[in-house]
Amino acid sequence: MSRGGQVLVEAELTAVVRDPEHVRAELRKRSMAEVTYKEPPVPGGAGSKPEHETTAEDADVLHTILVGIGLVELIAFEKRCENYRFTERGRDLLASVVEIPELPGLTFLELETLAEADDVPDALGLIRAVLGKLGIGERDLSTESYTDRVAASRK
Repeated sequence: MSRGGQVLVEAELTAVVRDPEHVRAELRKRSMAEVTYKEPPVPGGAGSKPEHETTAEDADVLHTILVGIGLVELIAFEKRCENYRFTERGRDLLASVVEIPELPGLTFLELETLAEADDVPDALGLIRAVLGKLGIGERDLSTESYTDRVAASRK
């Protein structure tokens, strides 16, 4: 995503949630449907990546288009998200409570904001502070991708 010619980075942390109902009660609900392409992580950004998003109305049409241009599906799975948008310290944040049916018993929280590359450390600091308010600490953070978790569960 870009703003004024500057590429924005999605500063994001993902955590395993121990008390999903508490987290849901603390956040405001909003639904959305988006397709996202994420570039490789920026240096020193704890996995934060530049991203490009657009909305998608019909998953079947999108699948047909992607296959039609030569992409090959390696793994597919369902990701259910409850999305909450709010502002903290003047910064817009998106919190997504995530459940993946193939990973029963696990609930995740993705908390993200857009930042310029040199602002990623400050953005991640704010994200850590908000996670702390939700009762989520450093030990709950995860860098393992959903794709890797699902692939491991299928073996």
